[in-house]
Amino acid sequence: MQYEKLHKNSIKSWFVARIIFTIIISGILLTARYFLIKNNFELLTFKGVKLGIEIFIGIIILLSLLNSIIYPVFEFKQWSYLIDEDKIEFQEGIFFRKTVLIPIVRIQHIEFKQGPINRFLKLADVEINTAGGTHKIPNIELCRAEEISMYLNNKVKEKVEEEKLGQDLEVDEKILSEKEDDNV
Repeated sequence: MQYEKLHKNSIKSWFVARIIFTIIISGILLTARYFLIKNNFELLTFKGVKLGIEIFIGIIILLSLLNSIIYPVFEFKQWSYLIDEDKIEFQEGIFFRKTVLIPIVRIQHIEFKQGPINRFLKLADVEINTAGGTHKIPNIELCRAEEISMYLNNKVKEKVEEEKLGQDLEVDEKILSEKEDDNV
């Protein structure tokens, strides 16, 4: 099987979410700067402190903008996933690549999530919950995410039925062995 890429609208989704975050952080930092200057905060009488605060705020805003504009493109290129008969595998990361392999037999339940940005772009996230934690395949085309959710839910149901059948067989074997012991 071949790895699948996320939907191309995932770049837009990440961009919009991060721009909103950048606007909020910038607003908080610039408001704090304004009140520090307006109230003649004692530390601001030292020229170096005022310049340091200005540089710090500028760097934070610049890094947030870079994270909003450039990072989504690289993130999109690096993200891929594979859903097999017996496992789910996905790769992510730009500087540090991470490959996650989840055996289907370890899945406890699947969640299908859509925030307001993804709803507008017709994307969804599939969250895979295991005993070890929660893993997410983000920004998949809506119909594909529904297919994946249904497929994995069916696989989980099959697993539960197989385990139940196995337990029933163990109980039957135990009862038979007890009857044989009674007959002896």
